[in-house]
Amino acid sequence: MSLIRKFQFNKNPTISGYYTIRASNRLSAIWEYLGRYKSISYSKKIIGNQVINNKNLVTIKSEQLSYTISQSEEYFASARKSNISIKPLLIYYGIVGLSKSLIISGDNKFLLNTTKLDTVEHGSHGLSCKAKMDQKSDIKTRDSLCLVKEFCRIKSKGLYPLFRSCYCIKPIPNDTRITILDIISLIGENWKKYYDFFQKPPNVYKCWEPKNGDVDKIGDNKQIIGGFDDYFHLFHRKNTKEKFADALIRLFPELKTGYLKSNNFGYKSINNISSLDSSIVFSDTPTLDSFALVQPFSNFKLTDFDIYFILFFILSNLCRYRQDKWYKLTHKSDKKDEFFLIENLFDIVQYKFPLLILRELEQKDYRFIGEVATLG
Repeated sequence: MSLIRKFQFNKNPTISGYYTIRASNRLSAIWEYLGRYKSISYSKKIIGNQVINNKNLVTIKSEQLSYTISQSEEYFASARKSNISIKPLLIYYGIVGLSKSLIISGDNKFLLNTTKLDTVEHGSHGLSCKAKMDQKSDIKTRDSLCLVKEFCRIKSKGLYPLFRSCYCIKPIPNDTRITILDIISLIGENWKKYYDFFQKPPNVYKCWEPKNGDVDKIGDNKQIIGGFDDYFHLFHRKNTKEKFADALIRLFPELKTGYLKSNNFGYKSINNISSLDSSIVFSDTPTLDSFALVQPFSNFKLTDFDIYFILFFILSNLCRYRQDKWYKLTHKSDKKDEFFLIENLFDIVQYKFPLLILRELEQKDYRFIGEVATLG
């Protein structure tokens, strides 16, 4: 499988921190930067440099990019004001709009008004939450108040697999079943919640300053990871005898054959990065902590893009089609209170997903940080 848009390996400039933006309201600042794409002339200027083989589509792509960004902003803004009864549905459609904007921005023939994005092949969500009548676990989950066992199945055709082909080479096999539990185990912001609730380690491992591309070398397509937090070894080790280095290799087998270790910078990939799934996948949090993702599936890798697209597809289906179950979950009718595990994600996704899209559209690793506190 090939990518449908250019994946920019090294988004970092020669001066580290050049794209770090201070803002009193970081969420507003992200949308200010994304909001530039509501200008057709700005969109045309940016994607005109990226779309080479389909130059004749630059104008229409620029127009449609401005429309999808504008509508997505409204969906996210409405979600912030809405009641929890409909919030995940509004967030999901905001995610869909931003996903389409990334697809359209690529050097491809996909447009909103052509059959490319409107056929049976690509016109569906590319995910399904339908329970299979011959699967007892499906029926049991759907008829219970269990949240973390809720699931969807990945389809080989549709919007989501098309969106994934913007950043990952390997598709997720058709009919793969992914649960909310699989997803939330990969969210670094919630690792303490996850560990306290389930008494087992989440699929994240704290690391230092991971970068796709060396800030000192434009064109260096290697991944750099400054190091791994040995404190997390205590959660992830198989037993008390497993050493830190052995646990790392077990969790991230790529380190053994695909990376070199150095005292100067930690780990550096041997091979060039060709997509987000061609190296260890990492995730940045709004507090600028970084986590390497321990993949729960052996035949494909999940990224932040996948995590939030899939999670909010499942949640949007719950609130839209099972209002009874969604009401009871959000009003904590079940003593397990699994809603606690995702309660903060409605704010986190509003920050992270637009930022991820901004970085890809601009091909720059923007970071937004708060104001510095001062005395007096």
